[in-house]
Amino acid sequence: MRKVIVTGISKTLFQYFVRFVTYYTSPLLFDEKVATIYIVFLYTGEKTQERKVVSALQQVFIINPVAGKKDASHWLVPAIQQAASLAGMTPEILCTEYAGQARQLTEKLARSGQEVHIYACGGDGTLNEVLQAAAGQETVAVGCVPCGSGNDFVRNFGAAEDFLDMNTQLQAVPVVSDALQTNLGVGVAICAAGVDAQVAYGIPKFRRLPGCGGTMAYSLSIVQAMLSPFGHRLRLSIDGEEHTGTYMMMAVCNGRLYGGGYMAAPYARMDDGLLDVVLVKPMSRLRIASVLALYREGKHLREDGTVLPSLTRWMSVCRAHRVSLDVLDSRPIVATLDGECRPVRHLDIENVPGRLRLLLPPTVLKSQTVLAGVDPCMAGDSVPGREKNV
Repeated sequence: MRKVIVTGISKTLFQYFVRFVTYYTSPLLFDEKVATIYIVFLYTGEKTQERKVVSALQQVFIINPVAGKKDASHWLVPAIQQAASLAGMTPEILCTEYAGQARQLTEKLARSGQEVHIYACGGDGTLNEVLQAAAGQETVAVGCVPCGSGNDFVRNFGAAEDFLDMNTQLQAVPVVSDALQTNLGVGVAICAAGVDAQVAYGIPKFRRLPGCGGTMAYSLSIVQAMLSPFGHRLRLSIDGEEHTGTYMMMAVCNGRLYGGGYMAAPYARMDDGLLDVVLVKPMSRLRIASVLALYREGKHLREDGTVLPSLTRWMSVCRAHRVSLDVLDSRPIVATLDGECRPVRHLDIENVPGRLRLLLPPTVLKSQTVLAGVDPCMAGDSVPGREKNV
């Protein structure tokens, strides 16, 4: 708990002052009773002010014990307690017992109106639950302790290890981020549809295999998707401009990475009010392998944000505020929002500036480039490739 010391004259000193004045001053000029009441009123007001100034910040860790392959609470709870003891803090630690409980707990904390830092301890699914309830709440900031298999959110800012030090997590700084508002819910990183979402849809079954982590599960799911029919006839509306065609995939990006570390939008920023839109038309399966290799490293785009000339036949990028998708053929398309997947026939995606407050450890904040910084007024500063419709 952060404390603010309010200086002032002590009650004892006030009492001596009253006795001195009433002893040496005529009762006609100074009434002791009135003076005493007046001074006690000042003292009481100062104490009330102190109670208001003392921060009511709550720090809450919500742990999903079934995220990943092992129950993270076994090592995480002692780590939190040790770090909190050194910092003189008393965070609350809650373990979820069923799907959806992280969202319920966040809703309850948000309703209190008290400033609260909530750490989602699990995978991207746990973070997604917390963000659904935290979006738009001025008193709630959300951090992430990556204990899942994919952990794509933290990859946007650095390595997962950067978020596993509880000493720095307890010093995390709130920063303002845009949000993805969709008919699938609220997201922070990427909403995608097509073969990449189909890949994400198939990941969970591969993660259950021994020794199959997030990246390996993603690669195996890619192989499966390549052996299946893909490509959909779509009608797209990008900031009101309509496009109709057959597409293999679409990624609408607020962040840069998804799918176990694939860098769809290497120049995206989470606080510029824009969505980076990547559209890919069908290509041969042999070519997909080479394109995916570039896509994983973010090398499908040049430094100015434009597509490599060798890929312009199949790939296009632009920046927009709103995107909608309608499926024109008979098969629903699989869509994913920060790793949460669902077959859909219609999809709406909109950038909502400044709707999220994210917690970043100070060590991460210094090195990250996807957010402008602590001061939200810095958002929107120009960087290479930020022009709309590159």
